[in-house]
Amino acid sequence: MLEALKAQMEARTPRLFGLVAGLFNRAAARNSAEPANLLPFLVTPGDRACDIGANNGLFTFWMLRLGVQVEAFEPNPRLARVLDLRFAAARRAGRFRLFACALSDGTGPATLHVPRGLSPLASIDGDFVAHSTAPVDHVTIARRTLDDCIEGRVDFLKIDVEGHEAKVLAGASRLLAESRPTLLVEAEERHHAGAVTALEGLLAPLGYEGFFCADGAVQPLARFDPALHQRPGALNAQGTRVQPGATYVNNFVFIARADRKARFMAWRPGPWLARGRGNSAAD
Repeated sequence: MLEALKAQMEARTPRLFGLVAGLFNRAAARNSAEPANLLPFLVTPGDRACDIGANNGLFTFWMLRLGVQVEAFEPNPRLARVLDLRFAAARRAGRFRLFACALSDGTGPATLHVPRGLSPLASIDGDFVAHSTAPVDHVTIARRTLDDCIEGRVDFLKIDVEGHEAKVLAGASRLLAESRPTLLVEAEERHHAGAVTALEGLLAPLGYEGFFCADGAVQPLARFDPALHQRPGALNAQGTRVQPGATYVNNFVFIARADRKARFMAWRPGPWLARGRGNSAAD
């Protein structure tokens, strides 16, 4: 019911949906398990970041509050409109820029597959949405590479693209080599078997170390076990939420800079954004 209501608001009242999203973003920060609570350990004021798969703007919202300049990428036209309205003040201040396109390893038109009522699961990866139990809408969108879109230094990339993460990184080879940004990447074996291993194989030659958070501390990627950390039964039927009391690890941090690694290794669980560590700048 809630997902259906959100879908209607996205389409019919984007400005109102943006206001409601802000309330949900603040509420999410009170949950220690919310991945956005990693941000105070991944970025610093004055950083430049890319929010790839921005959706309704959760990460953009909190990064702006942490004093970070944000370049957001969102291929869903409805959600891009929400972001444009929601962060208009930050855009006018030169702190926010929106790219209404999908990122990949090439350019040209693409088809975005959007499960009806489940827009966070939208993807240009047809294999992934083929397993959707919901009706799927198909939208023609623009496809670009990160290297084509961004010039200059970038400090942080957040990537949530429902199975397309390896191709996004393939289209960012110049940026990765020149800037060595910290990465927060969502990757799941249910999208592509061996997804996490593939990311490590792509990034390790560039000097990146991989980590995830579990058992109250930062863990090296070598300890990740899909059978333990990504059990399908840990998710609800739609695959959008972790069941109460279950463990499901799908966010991975890759770091290539020693100073950023030292900062991240200090992480411990907590609602850091809600405690005021996400208020260094006005959104």
